[in-house]
Amino acid sequence: MIDNVFDFDQELYRMDEDELRSLLRTLYLSADMAVSDQSAEEHSVHFATKIQSIFNTLDENRNREKAEQQALKAQKPREIHIAIGESPLGSIKVAMGKVPGRSERRFFSMNDYYAIGPLGDLTNKADLHRRHLWLLEKFYWNEHGRYAVQGMDELIQLNNMLSSIDEDTRIIIWYANNAHERTGLLYAMHLLRKRLGPIYLIDTGALYRELFNPSEVQYDVPRTGEIFSEKLLAMWQHRVNAEPLSVEERKHIEQEWGNLAVQPGLLRLMKDGQIQSVPEDAIDEYIMQKAREVTLTRQHGEFIKSARVVGEVLGHLEQAVGDAFIEYRVRQLILQGQLEMEGKPHAMRLYSVRLPQ
Repeated sequence: MIDNVFDFDQELYRMDEDELRSLLRTLYLSADMAVSDQSAEEHSVHFATKIQSIFNTLDENRNREKAEQQALKAQKPREIHIAIGESPLGSIKVAMGKVPGRSERRFFSMNDYYAIGPLGDLTNKADLHRRHLWLLEKFYWNEHGRYAVQGMDELIQLNNMLSSIDEDTRIIIWYANNAHERTGLLYAMHLLRKRLGPIYLIDTGALYRELFNPSEVQYDVPRTGEIFSEKLLAMWQHRVNAEPLSVEERKHIEQEWGNLAVQPGLLRLMKDGQIQSVPEDAIDEYIMQKAREVTLTRQHGEFIKSARVVGEVLGHLEQAVGDAFIEYRVRQLILQGQLEMEGKPHAMRLYSVRLPQ
């Protein structure tokens, strides 16, 4: 129950973006109805009471939703789908929403930036903390600053969640063979290494080529999030009766993770179908190449929005390193004097760059 402004402040702090939007929408509709009443003076007290009741029931609604979520979680899932990132998970949810048995299915995403940053034994809190601090330092001042509030607890909870899945539950991991999703897959398998129950993989890139690519057209889909949900559903239907990973396949994946985790490079790229650890400046020359190409389309000395350069690199680089890392390297190129800057580098849309004059 909200009895005063302090209770209300605490409730606001707990609300997420969607809940705040819903609250504002409710307030607007209530105000609109009051204004449209013919006798506004007569209904003014009623309107104030109604607004106060909306605030008073905020915590009641939250508690009801929390109870419903806990009841849903209490049901033992028959199947768990794991995706490497929120974007592919959303598409997978839409695809699987058309399959009967939705209440027995759970969906989880692994949201870290797996193509970049130090690895190590990420079941070890010290290694996990080292990785978290590195990413926090690089991405704090950009649109991906949410990493700053993600916190160590959320990363540790991911480890605990994966390692505690019931042995009878069917686990399906979706991934494409890019450095980000492949590394995320290896990490997930590392966290599941003690599991005896079955684990199934859906390689979305390979299945896309097999199911949808004409033989005369060679087109690789680099990221699961780029595939329409209808095609993802077809992939699941194609793999629904497939065999789980064998003991030998799981050992091979675990060995691949062990080799990758100790590599010194802070950037991971795909080369000949394998993950390669390279220095973090490995794509700097490619960024400069795109900056020079965009410069040719502009007036002499004109500044170019950083977001435009990042977009050019992101759209043409056949690697899944993410816009946050590309923008971080743009800032490093500015510090090195290879690019000049105008504006404030708090976000890529707030500053512009150009080649040195």
